Amino acid sequence: MMKIDERTMIRVAPFGMDLVLSMYGLAAPLLLIALKANPIELGLTGSVTAAIHMALAHRMGPLSDRFGRRRLILIAPLLFASSALIAAITDQVKVVLMLSALNGLCLSLFWPPLQAWVAELQTGGLARNIGTLNLAWTAAYLVGPIVSGFLFSLYPRLPFLFAAGMSVLLFLLGYTSIHDRKATGVEREIHRHAETLGRHRNFLYAVWIANFMSWFVLGNTRYQFPKLATELGIGPQVIGVLMGCLGLSQFLGFFVLRASSLWHFRKRYLFGAQAFGAVGILTISFATKAPWFALALILIGLSISVTYYSSLLYALRLSAEKGRGTGRHESILSMGALLGPLLGGLAAYYVGLRAPYLVCFFFLLAAVVFEGVLLWRSSVSGEELQRSL
Repeated sequence: MMKIDERTMIRVAPFGMDLVLSMYGLAAPLLLIALKANPIELGLTGSVTAAIHMALAHRMGPLSDRFGRRRLILIAPLLFASSALIAAITDQVKVVLMLSALNGLCLSLFWPPLQAWVAELQTGGLARNIGTLNLAWTAAYLVGPIVSGFLFSLYPRLPFLFAAGMSVLLFLLGYTSIHDRKATGVEREIHRHAETLGRHRNFLYAVWIANFMSWFVLGNTRYQFPKLATELGIGPQVIGVLMGCLGLSQFLGFFVLRASSLWHFRKRYLFGAQAFGAVGILTISFATKAPWFALALILIGLSISVTYYSSLLYALRLSAEKGRGTGRHESILSMGALLGPLLGGLAAYYVGLRAPYLVCFFFLLAAVVFEGVLLWRSSVSGEELQRSL
């Protein structure tokens, strides 16, 4: 069986999992639209997945601290292959919604243990390894929707079959290439010391709020935007390209952030990124043409790249147990992914297909105010935080 080195696996594992997830993530709403699902059901597709992910991610991280990362990571692609195969043969909306719960379990099994496994690698440095992981999964979200839209236009069930095959391949690669590794005593002591620095916590909490909002917006974009675009006469292939713009901007954002540490623990980058997101949301609220939607999705993707990278990196730096830190990070973002499509779906159903983005905008404003209060009350500057860590 094929085996690859651990440094390469940092790229292959997240790319493979999010390739199949992004293909499924576009094909499922398009399938539901073809099955005459309403906006609430479209929103539930994302919310059910996020609810299970939120409920389990903070448990799976510590579980991997105790029993090892490998076995949890390997279960996920096998379960997802089953989910994709069932989606390929069903013609019932309720079955797709049930599969969303299974997908949430896959996410919680895969991401917290994998992120902790990457953090424990002793080469490359924490920030760069996390950056490499981020580049890999965003590259998948660049390619996945485009491929999925193309395959769906050929035959609606084809993206699910392709995703199932890729999931099995990912399992085989992981089986031969991922092995458990424990952090050294020195690493554990460094992180234990970092966790005792309570005055640093406000910055982490503010970033978690920002990342929650990013995934609140992202959930609406993934599960509500295809309906809006379809109603405006935009076809599946163009929708796939537009969603690829979202992945491209996240990839470029991670690429720039990985190359520098100047943005670490600095408020202006956090608030600047959220300003990009706000402009993107408002653009979707009023645009009618594909180029404007592409610009909006690019701005949203850049915003997400900053908040996600910050949330994961700071959670690992300020947590004694890496699995616990990644579990909290994943639970908080999945909470946003839960509430976003749910509230957005209700707004779309009762008000209109543009309403979810206005909901996102006002929630984002409230979040920025809350973050400002947290960081204003913090007694330490970003520069001091960076030096102390």
